[in-house]
Amino acid sequence: MFFGRLDAISQTIIGAQIDNRAGIKGLSLNPANVINPRLKSEIHLFSVSAYVGNDYIGLSLGDLDQVTNFQKFQENSNLNPKPDNNFVGNLDLFGPGFQLNLDSKNSLALTTRFRTFFNLNNVGGEFFQTIVGEDESGSFEVVMQDLSGIAHTWAEIGLTYGRVLVENEAYSLRGAATIKYLAGGRGAVGYSRVLGAVYLETPNSLTTRGNLNFGYSENFDSEDDIFSDLESGFGADLGFIFQIKDQSKKAYTDGYKFKVGVSILDLGSIRYQNFNDWDYDMNQTLLLDEIPEQDLIEFLEENYSGSQQRATVNLGMPTSLQLFADYALSNRFYLSAQGSISLKSNEEFPVSQVINSFVLTPRMETGWFSLYSPISYRQYDGSVSWGVGVRLGPVILGSGSILTNLISKNSRSTDAYFGVQIPIYKKGVKANSTL
Repeated sequence: MFFGRLDAISQTIIGAQIDNRAGIKGLSLNPANVINPRLKSEIHLFSVSAYVGNDYIGLSLGDLDQVTNFQKFQENSNLNPKPDNNFVGNLDLFGPGFQLNLDSKNSLALTTRFRTFFNLNNVGGEFFQTIVGEDESGSFEVVMQDLSGIAHTWAEIGLTYGRVLVENEAYSLRGAATIKYLAGGRGAVGYSRVLGAVYLETPNSLTTRGNLNFGYSENFDSEDDIFSDLESGFGADLGFIFQIKDQSKKAYTDGYKFKVGVSILDLGSIRYQNFNDWDYDMNQTLLLDEIPEQDLIEFLEENYSGSQQRATVNLGMPTSLQLFADYALSNRFYLSAQGSISLKSNEEFPVSQVINSFVLTPRMETGWFSLYSPISYRQYDGSVSWGVGVRLGPVILGSGSILTNLISKNSRSTDAYFGVQIPIYKKGVKANSTL
């Protein structure tokens, strides 16, 4: 038996990106959020967001204390094996940075970021169950088409510039762009157009047919520092926000009644030199009792014949289209809708991908406090997720799925985020004020 490299932990700070005082974290939704009339400036210390999801296994998080081994893990979960199961995850860490309004029309931000993405698409669930632990499902036969997987870790340094393009008493339009230097850490990819597998419970054998292309960066299996040997690339984000101003008597001068935004995030790629590229002949029958516990690379190299070559490979960024609309019910209460659509597909391999999702978030927002409760539908979940988050001055904490995770017996995704910033707020002034 062996365990594949599923060590990565897409979405970022679900429900909190739309907060008007989210600061640098709002750039992960739309770079035009750099123009923020409710912040004079911000010094960002750190924030971390993690997400994992799949359509193969559902868990009751309340029963996790009973999980002591893989068999107990299976007994306390709901398995949904299909010929084309999917697994996704990401870890998003914003490091030190700052945001500054240069004047009423121009803003600037410098950001640092560390990111890990994992995608495994179209893998047979029963096949996956066999190779990661003691199989309990009996014999099976599966044919997987367009099987693909990628694990990629990289860092970013981003420079964002935003400008108010149009503004009058009724509405405004602002735009912004982020240029990013990408520092590639490690990456591994796998792909097969068609891969068949037959598992026989007796005599615990696995027969595979087809071909598998598998590759990894030169330092992927190294114990050295993950960024000891960097590869370079460049990326970009582009976004626009249109805002209809609130002209009621109780409105603040920075208030709005309705705003919408559109952005394209994560254009670009990282070029890896000396990528170890293997083409494996998968026509083989293995007696699994005779195979020791191994990771994926060891399993392939020791049990299948393949040809190796050094190649130059571009690993694509998780390019996505982000849409949002935010309606102000009052100066403190808002209702927003967000949509995230991946602009990359499995056929454009090798690329990382965000999941397609839709989020509806009611929130209460004041200068030093925000409370939001996102309700989302995420690709592969099969059900609605419900969470809660809070911003208390410089601290943000929450999850887009914690409430459903606590009550559901079949949770297929989970996420959480936490961050600390030093905001310098700009006090709102009512439009009819003489101040």
